[in-house]
Amino acid sequence: MAKKSLKYRFLLGVVRLLPVKRIMASPTEKTQRFFRKAYRGENIPALRDDELDISVEKVDGCSVFCVRHRPRSARVGVYLVGGGMLKYPQPAQCGEVVKLAKATGMDMVLPYYPILFTGATLPDVYAMLYALYREILTRYRAEDVCLIGGSSGGNLALGLVSHINAMGEGLPLPGKIYAGSPGTLLLTDAERALARKQERTDVVMSVRAIETVWDGMTGGRDVPDYMKYLQLGDYTGLRDVYMSFGGDEVFLAGAASIKERLESFGVHVTLEVGEGLYHSYAMLPMVKEARAGYQNYLAYLSEK
Repeated sequence: MAKKSLKYRFLLGVVRLLPVKRIMASPTEKTQRFFRKAYRGENIPALRDDELDISVEKVDGCSVFCVRHRPRSARVGVYLVGGGMLKYPQPAQCGEVVKLAKATGMDMVLPYYPILFTGATLPDVYAMLYALYREILTRYRAEDVCLIGGSSGGNLALGLVSHINAMGEGLPLPGKIYAGSPGTLLLTDAERALARKQERTDVVMSVRAIETVWDGMTGGRDVPDYMKYLQLGDYTGLRDVYMSFGGDEVFLAGAASIKERLESFGVHVTLEVGEGLYHSYAMLPMVKEARAGYQNYLAYLSEK
């Protein structure tokens, strides 16, 4: 990668000065206490757009922010936020899904899936998302559904496929998935070794932070392997996945293994690694170096 832009270097410097990496690697309760202070419940903005119908619906007791075209599009994107189940979607993310709907021609849904401060753990999230997916299939064909997620949202996008298969009800799978920097536990010694190396350049996450976030998400409950490791998922029937990882992030350590696992099920996989870039860069294009990844992201979502 060429020399980083001034803005990029400035932002990296600011993050390094903040205790973000230390907080994320702190014991689970301490990390949750930090996020609990900022917890304000759902904060869903009242957005309007002359070209779109925007509403809030309920699925399995959870709010779902819905953006639909007039007339309704045949395609829909399901936007799963990251954050390790520590926060609901922020108002700006509602604005982002409106922007994505207009840029891609898709309808969009943004679920406020259960988070830790509501007493939920990972199995509760999967239960809600499964109910949401069943509801979506009453309005759209499965092949016209795109699951979209960054970080732990990318993990959920891929993991939901395994969950659908595990439920055994024969639901057809979504047509495609965009996963930006999907997080996962590290499975092999080779992955852990690479992750330790990546810690030098990742300004937010570390191997210890991965474990801390995971402990919080499960609340000590035993969960199936596919919820722990994307590298062990059951992707039977899935057709197409686009994954992007920052070249400077810890989660890059699992990229090759996840790709290999997907391809073993016959999935067409596009893997993009942004040299010198950060976690979820393609979905968070804060600097000019990330713009190409963002354009690739939009292009993939726009493909019919």
